[in-house]
Amino acid sequence: MTFTSSRRVSSSSTECGTVRARAVAVLAAFAMAGLVFAAPASAAEAVGAPDAAKLWTKNCQSCHGPDGKGKTKAGEKAKVKDLTAPDVKAKLERSKVIAAIKDGVKEEGSDKMAMKPYAEKLSAAEIETLADHSMAFK
Repeated sequence: MTFTSSRRVSSSSTECGTVRARAVAVLAAFAMAGLVFAAPASAAEAVGAPDAAKLWTKNCQSCHGPDGKGKTKAGEKAKVKDLTAPDVKAKLERSKVIAAIKDGVKEEGSDKMAMKPYAEKLSAAEIETLADHSMAFK
């Protein structure tokens, strides 16, 4: 027994379905492109962005402490400034902080380095990340 349909499919309904399917595919492609090429919500979310907390722990925390207050044995010996103090924060400028991390800091009235330079150890992006992190302490 064979069943046949007496319903006739018009060519316009088939074309309409094809056009609709193409439109959906194009919209889906645009949506995916938007997800792929959308800017990250923050610099920290960017692929490959340096992790400020890890960099701080590895390179700065032994002197400046986990909170930027400088209340460590090495920090007190080096007379590290409290990065959370209002008078210190008022003087912090990003370009100067970057230069201090990059080139190091000399002791006042001496050629002796109070903080070693990190230009050869860290990338420019890592130095900028640390500068921003050190300025963000409250």
